[in-house]
Amino acid sequence: MNIEDYKSVLKALQQIIDDAKSLMTQFEGNNIDQSLSSRNHTLHELYQRAVSSQKTYTHEMLDMLEKQAIAD
Repeated sequence: MNIEDYKSVLKALQQIIDDAKSLMTQFEGNNIDQSLSSRNHTLHELYQRAVSSQKTYTHEMLDMLEKQAIAD
């Protein structure tokens, strides 16, 4: 992957995170989180996976940038 690929993936992951947070807020605000607990749980899992992936890709991109800086 190159830097632009990482930026694209990170942008998509951020959109997933933002959408999940928005849905969680709506669920909680309308007390849907209680009646649809399995879907709410799935939403939280999706959010956690996206945050974890975002962290991983960010570290990989920073490592790549560091290696490029050392090589220059």
